[in-house]
Formats: sequence, C-alpha cells, structure tokens
Amino acid sequence: MSSTDSNQASATFPTTACYNCRQRRRRCDKSQPSCHRCSRDGEECLGYGRVLRWVDFPTAAAGKKRRSSSKSPEHGSPSATARETTGVVSTAALIRPALVDPLLNDLSDKSRLYIKHYTGVVCSDLVSLDQIDHNPFRKVVLLVDKHDYLRAIVVATAAMHKAVQHRHQGISSPSALVDALSSKAKAISLLRAALQQGPVVNKEVLLAAVVFFINLDLIDSGKGTWQSHMQAASTLISSLQTTQQDLDYALASMANAVAADCLTYHILGSTISAYGPDSAGFAKFGEKHDVISILSRHEAHSYQCCPPFILRTIMSASRLFDLEPSARDEHSRYQVARSLLRQARDYDVEEWVYGIRGLAPTDDLPRRVHVASAHRAACCLYIVLAVSKNDEGLPDEPNTRPDDFVDEIYECLKLMPPNHPLLKGLIWPTFMAGAQTDDTWRRGWFMDWLCSLLACKETVCPWGYVKTAIDMLQEIWDRREGVPRGERSVNWLQELKGVREGYLIV
Repeated sequence: MSSTDSNQASATFPTTACYNCRQRRRRCDKSQPSCHRCSRDGEECLGYGRVLRWVDFPTAAAGKKRRSSSKSPEHGSPSATARETTGVVSTAALIRPALVDPLLNDLSDKSRLYIKHYTGVVCSDLVSLDQIDHNPFRKVVLLVDKHDYLRAIVVATAAMHKAVQHRHQGISSPSALVDALSSKAKAISLLRAALQQGPVVNKEVLLAAVVFFINLDLIDSGKGTWQSHMQAASTLISSLQTTQQDLDYALASMANAVAADCLTYHILGSTISAYGPDSAGFAKFGEKHDVISILSRHEAHSYQCCPPFILRTIMSASRLFDLEPSARDEHSRYQVARSLLRQARDYDVEEWVYGIRGLAPTDDLPRRVHVASAHRAACCLYIVLAVSKNDEGLPDEPNTRPDDFVDEIYECLKLMPPNHPLLKGLIWPTFMAGAQTDDTWRRGWFMDWLCSLLACKETVCPWGYVKTAIDMLQEIWDRREGVPRGERSVNWLQELKGVREGYLIV
C-alpha cells in the first residue's frame, strides 16, 4: 500500500475542493470539517486531501492473489469492478474510513454530525449572504477543541437548529431536541467551572459562548433566558475594545462578529420588552464606547443588514420610555424624539450600502438597500410610538403619522423576491409594521409574509422567534379588537413594554 498526502487540516480553510467535488468536477463550498455540498447530496465527504489507495504491486502478493482467484468476489461487486477497471481500489470502496478533521478527533460521532451541520447550515443563517472563506462564524470551529464550554454550546445550537428545522418540515425529531437541551446544560456547567478556575484569559471566546446561548434561544422561540446573558456580555465587549489589537486576524473577525451581534440583540431586544437600554450592564454603554464603530466592523456580514447609525438611533430612542411623563419632561421627550426622527429620516441608506467594505463582488446591493430602508422606516415608527399615545404622530412635525411609516415598510417588503437570503433581516421591521396597522387587508398581508418566511427552507431556516413574532402579532390584534384609536390610553408598543416577559425579535 502506498500513501499519498493525508487529509491534514490546519487553522486555515481549504484552498482546493474536496475529493468528491474534484472527482465530479463540481463547485465545492469548502466547508469545515466537511463539504456541505456532499452532505446535501447524501454523500460522505472524503475530505480535502488525497485519499489513501491500495495499489497492486508485482510482488509475491500477486501470486497469492492468483492462487486465491477462485475465491475472488463476484463479478460486478464494487471491489471487483474497481480492480477490473483501474487496478486501484480506494479505501472508500473497501473500508470507507471516516476522514476526520484533527480538530474534531476527540468528539463523539453525534457531536461531529452537529458540528458538520453548524458549519454547513447554521453558519449560513448567521450572516447576510454566506461567503464560504470569509464567514467569521466558521472560525469558531478552530476553537472548539480547546474550549469545552464553547464546543458544548455550539453543539447545542446546531442540535436545536436541526430540531426546529425538522419541526417545520413535519419530521419527528425528539432526539435532536434532547441533544440540544442536554448539551446546553453541559455548556452551562462547563462554563461555570471555567469561571471558577480564575480570571478568564480568552474573553473573546467567552463572549462567543454568550452569544451562542442567545442564538440558541432565538432558534428555539426568542423568549427563554436571553436577557440573563447580557450582563456578562457588556463587560466582555468593553474589555475587548482595549485588547482586540492583540488578536490574530481570524480570532479578531470572530470577536467583531459576536460583539456586534450581541450589541444588536441588546438594542432590538430593548425595543419591545421591559428589558431597557440601561439594563443588564449596558448602562451608559454608548457614552463609554463608539457603538457605530463596534457595529461597523461586522456590517458586511450582519444578517440584519441594518445600518449601524440606525441601530444607535434606536438605542437612543429606547431611553425615551425611561423618562418620567411629567409636564416638563413631556416637552423634553418630544424634543428628543423630534431630533432623533429628523436624523433617521435624513440618513442615506443607499450611500451606506454602496460604501460597505468586504462584500462579495456578487452581493445583491439593491436588495440590501431595500432591507436597510425598511429598518430606517421601522426606526422612525418606533421613535414616534415611544412618545405618541394617540397614533397621530409628533405635534408640529409634518409627515410623522405612524401609518406613513407602515406604508414605507410595506413598499420595501414588496420589492424583495421570495426565498431571498436577505429576507431574514426583515423580521423586526415587519413585526413593527404589522403590529401598528389597523387595516384588515394589510394585517393579512404582513401575516402571510411572515408565514411564507417559515416556508423558505432553501435559504432561511425557520428560527423559532419568527413563530413567536407571528403569535405576538395575533395577540396584539386581539387585544385591540373593537377599541377605536381615539379611545386607547396607550399604543400597542407602550402596552407591550409593560409586559414582564421579555421577547427578542430581530
């Protein structure tokens, strides 16, 4: 037997296609630890090196082979056919060995399958448009062998993703849900043990684990315990701002991604839940750190496709709920709201989209403009609702009726084609518009749009928080049924902010 180069994985991603894709001359996505194209086609990926081969040498073994020819396999069997046609039998035909990334050697077979699902499917959901070699979340795989708590929560996230995926496909998959919950419990235990050992050195890895706990809740339902993870996150993000220059490029890009996602979750989580912008350790965060700078480092990959300037404006608008509604403060609140609204309306989203660095040459820039425009309109709607009780807009400020912004969001959604990957960034604007409108036809349209997103199995995983958004919309409509706008003491957003249970719609 002669061996060629074995499949040795390194900290960098493959530069060539996997063995199966090379043989079939097809495009390979070069996913780690195995090719997602192979998984989708129901094949076992044989890795990115050259496969070991059995070679027939003219030695004494040949004579032995001839003497035992009467006991050779039947004609037409895989091994016999391979000998007859090439004289070479690949290990895949004989013993089909599992060529495993050395980083995953210590994992169980089930854990490897979930890591494979994470790199091939979940990572695509975590970014706007997946760039195989530039997806920062795939770099997490390089760390799972060194950090057991990170490995456990990544496995839990992938298992929950698989369970939710099967649930919407009508497939019974109780084992995936059990695996997700047990791995989550294991991750919590391992993380607690790691923190008890002393000061955490790899804070970027710890932040990644925190963000994956939040992602797991989003995949499940968008409720859960996501709020409890924000306390540690704020401290970690603050610390990373002073140490990031010491990280290598791969780790820095991953740290930028999880920091930006965590900050985005905090901002959007504060819009509809009692969890406020000054809660969970984020007090005065915007005063200490440049929020736009943190968000901009990940703007090419963020699946929300929301401009950092708009997110910061939403963060500022959320504080309007914390001001006392006295006569003097009421005037102050309107002044702040009017200033924020003008800034948001004047922001040029098209200039922002076409100035984003790091996008692929094939990126869909016009569609990004539509998504960013929907976020801008939803931001304006949110500002008005924060201070207006009668749905009439801001006094002495023209064109600020909430329904005007609902119309703008609706027009943006209409321009998006079905099954487009960027649709996953439109959940929050759609929820805001759907909750605001009283028009029966428009309500049905927004509801159908969200339900159709759950069916986009090819491009968007039906994360559980989308179903939660649908249920919340129906509850909001039911509560407002039969109550004219003029008789409502508060609008739906102010009422929802008073609910104790926190929801995360992103």
